[in-house]
Amino acid sequence: MAERVRSEKDLVRRANRHLAVLRHAESISGNVAATCRYHGISRTVFYR
Repeated sequence: MAERVRSEKDLVRRANRHLAVLRHAESISGNVAATCRYHGISRTVFYR
């Protein structure tokens, strides 16, 4: 059971990270390239 809780926490963390990147692109920068530089990810990762 403890393994499942850890997995759920990891999924939530990853989902929150993805949402933060998308929100940044949408409302703060309005620019995908700038958002990717800010978060240290490639544009390929962003679009995936």
